[in-house]
Amino acid sequence: MRCIILRKRRIVTLFNIIIAVIVAVSLGITVIAVERSDSQGFSPIRRVDSENEVVALTVNVYENDDIDDYIRVFKNEKATFFISEYFQETYPEKVKEISENGYSIGILLDSKESCSKNELYDILSVRIERMARIIGRNVDLVRFNAENCDSSMIKNIYALGLFPIQWKDSADDFSNGDILLITDLSSSEMLMKKTAAEGLTTATVNEIIIKSGFKVDCNGTQSIE
Repeated sequence: MRCIILRKRRIVTLFNIIIAVIVAVSLGITVIAVERSDSQGFSPIRRVDSENEVVALTVNVYENDDIDDYIRVFKNEKATFFISEYFQETYPEKVKEISENGYSIGILLDSKESCSKNELYDILSVRIERMARIIGRNVDLVRFNAENCDSSMIKNIYALGLFPIQWKDSADDFSNGDILLITDLSSSEMLMKKTAAEGLTTATVNEIIIKSGFKVDCNGTQSIE
């Protein structure tokens, strides 16, 4: 009888891969990321090198005050709304309305502390399942409220087959493929006028990543071509 000896580190790696696959299947999503073994770290997606002249407009949703105005302002544009847990629980009908108006939906995490992959899965599985009941489909975009989120959290999101999304630091100086954060209504209309003046169109984050022919790895985005 032959014995196969596995080092502890290899056992842990295999275990993590198996867990990631099980998590992804249970969430009904596709595993698109692999674990990296180097020390360069993991980064969220802030832009995509797209051949299409597009930018992605995003809003972080905490309260209900300005949602109707944002829906009105974005009437002829495409945008992505990242929904906080409070808003998701308190205004499910408004979340549904955002989705029915053709906008993309993402999960906005409020946690500022690093957590394990299992803890993150527990949080996201509840949020994604609840969101699916509200809008009738799974979501795969995740954004952290805290900019100081460490690379291990980003890595765990990739390992769960989800897209960790942030934004370009400055919305005043943007170019093709950038993901922009709109923080107030007064600047949103000016930003859209500037987008049009630059010859750019708007797209949802899902479109700018997936439909533009790009795939995601643990570094960010790369062209399939």
